[in-house]
Amino acid sequence: MPPEVGRVALGWAVFLVLAAGVLLLTLTPGTPEFVITLFTLCLGLLLGLIVVAGALWNRRRDKREDGS
Repeated sequence: MPPEVGRVALGWAVFLVLAAGVLLLTLTPGTPEFVITLFTLCLGLLLGLIVVAGALWNRRRDKREDGS
């Protein structure tokens, strides 16, 4: 994965998490909007986790290839 793709994906993940977090503070629990926003927050967190895991995996792979 090129670093630019990871950077853009991480930016989107941060945007989703921040936007959904702010919206959750203003919405009433139990409403459809609250559920969709909570789902969006979870998707943002999942995307961030995937990007970080991919970056760590790439770094580890590159380090192993350089050390061989």
